[in-house]
Amino acid sequence: MRTLHWMWIVGALGLGWAATGEAQTTLKIATMAPDGSIWMQALADAKTEVETATGGAVKLKIYPGGIMGSEKDVLFKIKTGQLQGGGFMGYAIGKICPDASALMFPMVFHSYAEVDQTLPKILPYLDDHARQNGFESMGWTEVGFSYAYSTKPIANLEEFRATKVWGLDSPMLTELLVAAGVSFIPANITDVLTSLQTGLLETVFGPPAAAIAVQWHTKVRYYNEMQLTYAIGGVFISSASWAAVPAQHRDTVKSIIAKHCQLLTPKVRKSDIEALEFMRKQGVQALAETPAARAAFDNVAETALGKIKGTVFSAEVWERLQNILRDIRGS
Repeated sequence: MRTLHWMWIVGALGLGWAATGEAQTTLKIATMAPDGSIWMQALADAKTEVETATGGAVKLKIYPGGIMGSEKDVLFKIKTGQLQGGGFMGYAIGKICPDASALMFPMVFHSYAEVDQTLPKILPYLDDHARQNGFESMGWTEVGFSYAYSTKPIANLEEFRATKVWGLDSPMLTELLVAAGVSFIPANITDVLTSLQTGLLETVFGPPAAAIAVQWHTKVRYYNEMQLTYAIGGVFISSASWAAVPAQHRDTVKSIIAKHCQLLTPKVRKSDIEALEFMRKQGVQALAETPAARAAFDNVAETALGKIKGTVFSAEVWERLQNILRDIRGS
């Protein structure tokens, strides 16, 4: 009995040492991605793997579905120390790494193949810029290509101008619509479905899976197969919070989160393909992209670029991006 007693004490002391010998670090990360989405599942998988790989020394606590507020709210909470990071897809990317907006400028990419060849060459540059702005990139995620959906046919620029177009709170989209001669109607994303239903809006934009998620497909009748913009998101931790993670665990934590971000890409693409197929089965008609329509939108984008380059993103990143694309296209 005395032997068992001492074994229990030694075991308890040993467990106490394991639990207290290395301080536990918790990274609180908020995202707009809803619970159950592929983005949230990726974060949940990373959370489990990080805790296992670090022996519980580093933990992730994920707040999904915007429960911590908008991306603007999340950035403020990171600044005040309430949160350590976020999984971002919109507004925050432009604040953390403005030059990432160059990748999301309309009509930049022609295909996923171009995206796949470009990102490895430009992401290290964007990582450095995020770091200069006080954030460590854990991994970039694909949000996907956006299309135009409408209650009326939008096979060309003229038909696009003839509809009531949604205006996002986006400097790039605003300049593009102005360059296209399009009158647009600002609306919060939460009001878009009702606006489509009442006729206040007739044309909206977004990735296919997102359009399904917010039920826009129930109100539109057409979509144009032209891929208007490519969007990218990512998981970022404030530099101060990242410095608090024990040095011996940083590479492990970052590699695990980056891996799960990369695993998202085929899932996002599959989800978008399935979403477009679902729309068509629901009676939403696909309008083929034509060379003439593409050329018209390319010209509009070129006009808008003069107002965007050097303000929303730097001329340096634009030239870097164009050099990469010229090499890819052999032109």
